[in-house]
Amino acid sequence: MAKVDEYRNYIQQLISKYASYKPSYGEIEVEMIFDTERDHYQIVHISWENKHRVYGCSMHIDIKNEKIWIQWNVTEVDIADELVQMGVPKQDIVIGLHSPYKRQFTDFAVG
Repeated sequence: MAKVDEYRNYIQQLISKYASYKPSYGEIEVEMIFDTERDHYQIVHISWENKHRVYGCSMHIDIKNEKIWIQWNVTEVDIADELVQMGVPKQDIVIGLHSPYKRQFTDFAVG
């Protein structure tokens, strides 16, 4: 359980860091979502531009079965690399946005 608590802390640090970067245009609200009971973590952008809704998730990370799952990342940040630099072993990181077939060709966990 201590490992999962440590992973929660690392993920919250990453999400907080990247959520602090405001978009360069518009009045876009950046929300951090920390569901520490079910281990879902996200950065979501919300706004209106003219008469169009702006909404999207730029980063989504989960913890499942004591592994960190990178579910979505539309930033230029290499989340997996940053987690490794924080001390997370590669076998505890799943690149969930890759298909299960492709995961076997990475240095990370397959699931």
